[in-house]
Amino acid sequence: MLIIKNASELVTCRAAAGAPARGADFSNSSIIKNGAVVIDGETIVAIGKNSAVLARRRLSARDRVIDVSGKIVIPGFIDCHTHTVFGGSRANEYRLKLKGLSYQDLHKRKGGIHLTVEATRRASAEELFSRAKKTLDEMFARGTTTVEIKSGYGLNFKDEVKILRVIRRLRTCARQDIVATFLGAHTMPLEFKEDRGRYVREITEKMLPYIQKEQLADYCDVFCDPLGFTPKETSEIFKTAKNLGLGLRVHGEQTAHYGGAGIGIAYGVSSVDHCDFVSGSDIKLMGKKRISAVLLPGTLLHLMEWPKLALLSKSVPEMKKAGVPIVLATDYNPGSSPLISMKTVMDLALRFARLDYGECLIASTINAARALDRANRVGSLEKGKQADLLIIDAPTLGDYLHAFGDRHIEHIVKKGKVHNPV
Repeated sequence: MLIIKNASELVTCRAAAGAPARGADFSNSSIIKNGAVVIDGETIVAIGKNSAVLARRRLSARDRVIDVSGKIVIPGFIDCHTHTVFGGSRANEYRLKLKGLSYQDLHKRKGGIHLTVEATRRASAEELFSRAKKTLDEMFARGTTTVEIKSGYGLNFKDEVKILRVIRRLRTCARQDIVATFLGAHTMPLEFKEDRGRYVREITEKMLPYIQKEQLADYCDVFCDPLGFTPKETSEIFKTAKNLGLGLRVHGEQTAHYGGAGIGIAYGVSSVDHCDFVSGSDIKLMGKKRISAVLLPGTLLHLMEWPKLALLSKSVPEMKKAGVPIVLATDYNPGSSPLISMKTVMDLALRFARLDYGECLIASTINAARALDRANRVGSLEKGKQADLLIIDAPTLGDYLHAFGDRHIEHIVKKGKVHNPV
């Protein structure tokens, strides 16, 4: 047994009405003062007040006890939106952004995603694996214990499958649990620019059936955006993916209000991600159907899209009122969000979206687990759940999140095993 005792705050993130935490539940991170957790193998078997939990336990010489007096214990972070497998660099391109070119300008110059596609196609599977494994190790050291990874930088059958096979290999050796998403519909490949329908058919008739047969992905995602795919094209792809039994996600309303959220809602996606230009009617429907809104403030920061702050200040209160499950993620990628830290994402959400401390943590744990359809196993500290948790050297959750930047993680517990953040 592993016993963690004397936590100044045991922040369980257990939603009273079950996941996702929304409405009044969203602000309640269910803190137990002076708490303890008992772990048997990979599973939490007891949790509660220190006195109550320990009174029922007779320690043996084989038990490991960690005294966390003056520290907090929280669930491991769940990063539900990343593009971790890619080749090349966009560092030089960012200089152009600093000189005033927009994300859209760079895309139209055959830069942006297209630049990374070219580099990823050139890279070997081994090169992609080694780079992604290093990134995952860095994410783990910062507390991310579950991570979703998308393809999307291949944009042809051979290279999309190459990326998905790298993700499958990462699943066998990474310390995180990994969720795989097919994003072959990331943007229109340059070679199909004059025949978009042919590429959509390539996805629906060749890629998706093969991916489902080989069980290479859990989800299908589409970038429904003026820079990506039209609502009609998105619908065609979703119809095929849903018939094949894949879960659905959508990049929606990132650079304009374009209909991505509406299509996603119609097909019952697990989440609408970005939501920068989401409409009030979209928000009401997402709340009604409990479809998660995944906010990606790192993208706003890196692209310096300051006008979107006004949009966030309007949409986030509307989402709370409508009961939309709010989620945070890094959107880690080489161009618009080279960010691997969920703590930094929460720092940004405090300041950009005006979320409270508990709301930020819930959006990065139990609600993120729900967006990946895994809330029955991870995302909160509850009896019977997988023992994924962080021991933080801070007296309260507020003190931890008030301090900007990565620090304070003393131990990472993944499936009951204790790791140091190195």
